[in-house]
Amino acid sequence: MNILIIGAKLQGVEAMYLAGKAGYHVVAVDHNAQAPGAGLADEFVVADVHEEDRMLPMFLKADVVLPVIEDYDVLAKVEEYGIRTGTKVIFDLTAYGISSSKEKSNNLFVENHLPVPGTYPECDYPVILKPDGESGSLHVKKADFPWEAEEYLKAHTDKSTVIQEYLEGRILSLEVVGDGENFCFPLITEVVVDGGHDCKRIIAPAEVDAEEERQMLEIGRKLADILKIKGIFDIEAISHKGKMKLLEIDARLPSQTPISIYHSTGMNLVEMMTDLALGRADEVKILPAQKVCLLQQIQVRGGEIQVMGEKMMGSCSHLRIYKDFFGCTEAVTDYEEGSRDWKGIIIVTGKSRELAMEKFHSFIRNMKEKTGLANWRLAEG
Repeated sequence: MNILIIGAKLQGVEAMYLAGKAGYHVVAVDHNAQAPGAGLADEFVVADVHEEDRMLPMFLKADVVLPVIEDYDVLAKVEEYGIRTGTKVIFDLTAYGISSSKEKSNNLFVENHLPVPGTYPECDYPVILKPDGESGSLHVKKADFPWEAEEYLKAHTDKSTVIQEYLEGRILSLEVVGDGENFCFPLITEVVVDGGHDCKRIIAPAEVDAEEERQMLEIGRKLADILKIKGIFDIEAISHKGKMKLLEIDARLPSQTPISIYHSTGMNLVEMMTDLALGRADEVKILPAQKVCLLQQIQVRGGEIQVMGEKMMGSCSHLRIYKDFFGCTEAVTDYEEGSRDWKGIIIVTGKSRELAMEKFHSFIRNMKEKTGLANWRLAEG
C-alpha cells in the first residue's frame, strides 16, 4: 500500500507513525524541510502543495492520500488533485469546514440538541473563551472575572470568540471513523491537560462507567449521522456531575489519541480509514483494550524534566522512533546521546493505569541515571 501524507507537523507525525505500523510505503510532503516528521517517512519531499507539476505525479503513484494540515485552501487543492487523478483522498472537506470554526460547530451542537456547556452571558463565571478558527487549545483562556474576559476580547478584536461556562471534570475523547455510510467508534480515551489547556497526557482506555460510555457513544452516533463523515473526526467532551457536555469536534486526524489507541488495542486508525476509503468496510474490526497506554510529552531542559502539552513538540526536527527507550515501550523524540535539551513523546503500557504509571516513573529513573541527570526534577506542567 502506497500512502501519500500531506503535512509533516504533529498530525503528520501521527499519520506516518501509524502508516509505518500498518506496513505501508509512506511518502510525505511538506514545504518545511525541518518539519518534525521529516525523518519518519520512507520518502520525504519538500514541496508546496500548489506546485502541480510536482504534486500530480505523486498522487498518481499513491493508492490513497491523507492530508494532515489545517488550511482550507490547501485542503481544497488536495481534493482537486484527487479528483483529477482519480486517487482516493481520505478527508472530509465539508465536515472540516464546520469543525474548523468553533462558532459553526457550536451552532451545529445547539441546533441538534446536543449537550453543551452553558453559553455566556446566560452562564455564571468562570468561563472559557475560545477564538473562532484556531486549532485546539491555541489562545484558549479561562476567565474567573468579567474584567479578565473584557481584557481578552479587547486583545482579540480581529476574531470572533465563543464564550462558555467553565466546567470541572474529566475530559474524554472519542474518534469516529467512517465512509459516509459505515461508522466506527474505536475507543474512549481520557485527555489530561496542562496549565495552558494543552493536552499533556492521553490515557487509553479511559475509566468510564456504563452511563458515561452510553452518553459518549450517543453523542458520537448522532454526530456521525449528522456529518456523514468520510474520514475521521475527533470528539472532546467533559464529564461533569455525571453528564457529558460536548466541548468540540475536529474533522481531521488528531494527534496523540490514535497512537494511544494503537498501543492499547492494536487498532490502527490510519489502516481503518484506508480500508473504509477503499470500500473494505468488512475488514475493519473493533478490538477491545488489551492494556492501558499512557502517552505523554516531556521536555528535558534546564535541570527539569517536565510533562507538557504537545505544542512544544512542534518545534522539533529530525524526530526518530525508538523502541525500549530507557525502558519505556516506545518513544518519538529528537534525543541525541549526550543531549541535555531534548523533547519526546513517551509511550508506556501496563495491565492497569497504576502499572503503566509505574513504568513511566521507571523510565524517568532509568533516563536520569543513564544520562547523568540524577538531580533533575520531574514536574507536571
